[in-house]
Amino acid sequence: MKHLAILLTLAFLPLSSQGRSSARKALSENPRLAASNMLCYQEPDSSVAYTAAPEGYLPVYLSMYARHGSRHLTIRSQYSDMQDILHKAYQNVCLTTLGKRTMVMVDSLENLAHGRTGELTDVGALQHQGIARRIYEHFPTLFTNNVLADARSTPIQRTILSMLNQCMTLKAYCPQLVIRSNASQTDVAYLDYQDHKAFTYRKSPQGQKAFKEYSARMVKPERFIKSFFSDEEFIKKNVNKKEFMLGMFTLANVVQNEGIDLDFYDIFTEEELFNLWKRENFKWYIDYTLNPLTDFKAAYTQIHLLHNFVTTADTCLASSRNHLTLRFGHEVDALPFMCLLRLSDTDYSGTDGDDIAENWRNYLLYPMACNIQFVFFRKTGSPDLVKILLNEREQKLPIPSDMAPYYKWADVRAYMLDIWEKGRKL
Repeated sequence: MKHLAILLTLAFLPLSSQGRSSARKALSENPRLAASNMLCYQEPDSSVAYTAAPEGYLPVYLSMYARHGSRHLTIRSQYSDMQDILHKAYQNVCLTTLGKRTMVMVDSLENLAHGRTGELTDVGALQHQGIARRIYEHFPTLFTNNVLADARSTPIQRTILSMLNQCMTLKAYCPQLVIRSNASQTDVAYLDYQDHKAFTYRKSPQGQKAFKEYSARMVKPERFIKSFFSDEEFIKKNVNKKEFMLGMFTLANVVQNEGIDLDFYDIFTEEELFNLWKRENFKWYIDYTLNPLTDFKAAYTQIHLLHNFVTTADTCLASSRNHLTLRFGHEVDALPFMCLLRLSDTDYSGTDGDDIAENWRNYLLYPMACNIQFVFFRKTGSPDLVKILLNEREQKLPIPSDMAPYYKWADVRAYMLDIWEKGRKL
């Protein structure tokens, strides 16, 4: 547990200054930001304050979509392929000192994840417990008035356990909370909508071409490979240089989620690490945002989730009791959903990977356990208001409001339904 506490402290470095500094400086100060979708959730620090609700307004409903918490890698070969190459080089007496040290760490990682690929880690469980605790602390009056929570998860172990960790924590703080939970294939239609049309959006020819060219510029494995293997003939016969470098980058990124006190990032130079992150950043930007390389279509895969937020809010707000709607899914849904809403820095439009790295940074958006919360407030005789939080930080919408970050729900509802209608016509 001591190692886990150290790791969590390192992973949760504050983001407030990182968004303002250059991308290179941010990664230099905190290499873990290079992890992209494998970044640990970064809890709000003491500088993150909430704007008080307008006088007389109290929270009555919270609607959330959350990604599962930290997990092991989803494919066993992501561990074993690297392990096999390093062991083969060791047997052929051509593994460098760095290679031998790294082989031991890879063995440790593989042993830890063996039989657990894709499963939630202890780090991931703590993330969702923390999110639940802060929901209760920030909105205590929400947990009154015969409060009911409806929790839904995709039918996958890591999302189900993320849901259970939040629900159990909320129940501990509010014993009278009534919880209904489910993890059914039925709900996948809006929790994790990924069909052929969605794939077509993401894989536009111009987007694929741009990524291929940028990837060739960013992945330069020659120095990296020589730091591991001392025999050129062994390399020619056994090592795909680019794939080995990318595979080791994946392992370096997942370590922060495993709950062990290891660090792989020093096997890369600062330049290599920065370029590998930029490559990943560009790929996620192309595949899931409203951007010109995919004809501004990719994010519309999540209109079903968006519509569910609207219709569920309509039902819960019509009730006489307080409600929570807790949805648990994946970053491939959360990211396009936040882009549809144009939250935070998601509304950047560009085609150059270097420019995108300075203006659209994935580490601010969809870490493990990323979440979008709609918090609804009510005052008798006045319009219902809503505030949106991205990773527990207040957001502004492209909607007129003299109370921002609070908006009239009627205005936000109309805004969301306009997005939904546009997406249906694509």
